[in-house]
Amino acid sequence: MLKDFFDLRGIEKWKNIILLIFSFSLPLNQKWSTILLLVLIVISLFDKKDYKLFRNISFILPIILYISTVASLFYSHNFELKFIEHRASLIGIPLIFLTIKIDYKAYSKILRYFVLGCLTAVFICYINALNNSFSIVDSEIKFQAVVNQEFSFLYSVVRDGNYFFSSFFSIFHDTTYFSIYLNVAIVIILFLRLWKLNKWYYLLLLLFPMVIFQLSSKVGIIILFFIFIFFIFSRIKKMSLKMALLILITILGALFFQYNPRLKSMSEKFSKEKLTINPEERFGYTLRLMSWDAALELIKENPIKGLGVGDTQIKLNEKYIKKGYATPLKQNLNAHNEFFQIFLESGLVGFLSILLILYSLFKFSIVNNKIVFFNMCFLFIITISFLFESILNRYSGISFFTFFYYIILNRYVENNDK
Repeated sequence: MLKDFFDLRGIEKWKNIILLIFSFSLPLNQKWSTILLLVLIVISLFDKKDYKLFRNISFILPIILYISTVASLFYSHNFELKFIEHRASLIGIPLIFLTIKIDYKAYSKILRYFVLGCLTAVFICYINALNNSFSIVDSEIKFQAVVNQEFSFLYSVVRDGNYFFSSFFSIFHDTTYFSIYLNVAIVIILFLRLWKLNKWYYLLLLLFPMVIFQLSSKVGIIILFFIFIFFIFSRIKKMSLKMALLILITILGALFFQYNPRLKSMSEKFSKEKLTINPEERFGYTLRLMSWDAALELIKENPIKGLGVGDTQIKLNEKYIKKGYATPLKQNLNAHNEFFQIFLESGLVGFLSILLILYSLFKFSIVNNKIVFFNMCFLFIITISFLFESILNRYSGISFFTFFYYIILNRYVENNDK
């Protein structure tokens, strides 16, 4: 057994198995996926490496982003190694893909395991919500989904106090990240047409959008709507079916916004206040406006090298104090925009790196027609998410993004080598 493991073919076999489990575990427990990632990195150290990949600028871009982050730490006053450890996926995952080549069959299998992981995560979230909602009082079974019984059902949803909605429902990841995962899972089902393998996948095309509705992620719902629009126009040829589905998606999208309490509250607030900033606001999109306002001022003050990854949050908090933004200060909010966040942390080098990474994803998409739908949708999901969240500030975001970036890059390289 041990001899087979250290044989190159044995290593390759084990690595492929662990890669599938890692893909499955991403939507689930972060500790599990971290351990699996570390195991993959260790195994890769014993495997043969294709150093020719370093000639491909797209391959080394995440590494450059990591180096720029590490370099910025040296001109930060707050020097902590946690910032280096936190972004280690940017250099660990490339090491794995130096040693592995994925054919289309393996690529499809990795994507399917990710969908299965999302389904498992959703199932556990429902079990947890039901467990928290049911109780036995005086020998009677009672159902109480509202966390704080002083809240009405509607208010509990709007203010994140319901076991079946938002952060109380999403027990593995922040709601925005989980909605990103589910949107990618929907794209995979549509891209691979998985319903041809099993009709149950049709149900997932209903279940996952419903869960995104429950997560109440505004960005997630907008992304979901455009995914289906893109699928209708790019993959369906019959005009009558195309128009029928387009009307259906439009109606469902309108119902999503009408009947999701948080979205309805946001739209009503936006119609009254537009994009004005009320420094005393405690909820809603205004908090993002405050974060963006503070971040843009800091970028203007530090337009070349940024503030350094160690000092960025400190300087943001100082700006919140100066502007009287009490809630962003209290919640220690980051820039809530990946482009702003990277610019603040590592200046122009980091900002240009992230732009080139997105350009690389676009390049991968237009070259390979076979997987253009998945690649373009992934690029769209990531770009829109970057506009509203500092995705690479959490393991949930950085491991997911880097993993799928190199999966897509691997297919691009494999196709070009043929």
